[in-house]
Amino acid sequence: MSASQPVDRVYYIDDSGIPSTGLALYTAVGVPKAEAVRVLRAWQELRDRWSRDHGIPPEYELHANGFLAGRGRPGGRNPLKIERYRMAQEALDVIAAQPGLDIVTVYTHDADHWGRAKRRAYDRLLRVLDRRLAEAGETAALVVDGDGSEHLYDEVHRNLRPSRIPLAAVAVPAHASTWLQMADLVAYCGCQAIARQENKQFMWGWYGRHLPKALAPERC
Repeated sequence: MSASQPVDRVYYIDDSGIPSTGLALYTAVGVPKAEAVRVLRAWQELRDRWSRDHGIPPEYELHANGFLAGRGRPGGRNPLKIERYRMAQEALDVIAAQPGLDIVTVYTHDADHWGRAKRRAYDRLLRVLDRRLAEAGETAALVVDGDGSEHLYDEVHRNLRPSRIPLAAVAVPAHASTWLQMADLVAYCGCQAIARQENKQFMWGWYGRHLPKALAPERC
């Protein structure tokens, strides 16, 4: 397969986890190229509603960890946490409603070395994506949140050489990508579905409840 061939979908990937416990997690949101414009339109409609109803500018970066913790003053105001929770769940529902999206979450634990856990989780993620793409007869490109300084993605891709993913992930900062902000929210919910931190009990069931068609998080 030539790296110059067009791909059928793009997977947007974000990581999450809890370094102090050794939990490392990756989530990939796969967007069919043919559906990308329609999905973006649905997301923009959501952000426009937030602007009207909550005063949050459409261009405000949605970063789940800070947003749900009540940090930041989007548009100069500070929505109550309960408002933020409802908005996050609404965003998950919009993501879940888009036909053709493929959501995959993989995680692992290594209490002795979080970096090793991240590498193992990313390796497993690529294997799962490659298998699913082969079953569907598709190829894909990868986009990951980052500034290009993380060598893990190139190294794992080079070692694994997934047949349906011709190129290693391209790093893009999340503030520049609506898609990565979606992946960030899904990854954060996936993390809490696994970690079940007491102070985030309110969202333990979000992943399963609001993303019913997503694969359950897979441990490796």
